[in-house]
Amino acid sequence: MLLRRAALLLRNVGGISLDPRTDDALTSLAAEIGTARPDLVETIVGEWLVANSYLPVPHAVDEESTVDGNG
Repeated sequence: MLLRRAALLLRNVGGISLDPRTDDALTSLAAEIGTARPDLVETIVGEWLVANSYLPVPHAVDEESTVDGNG
């Protein structure tokens, strides 16, 4: 619940105050891959939330796909 509130707050702010090293790294990476910094931050946070099971996986796995592992 706390993360959802934080996400809503982040969505409604114009900027995020970050440690200068983190801010520089994000700015450099955004320039390197040719995307806007806010889009990069949104992608990173979204991927982290999915990877840690705070958000559902955004795409369904079709039954015809091959996967490795035991099932």
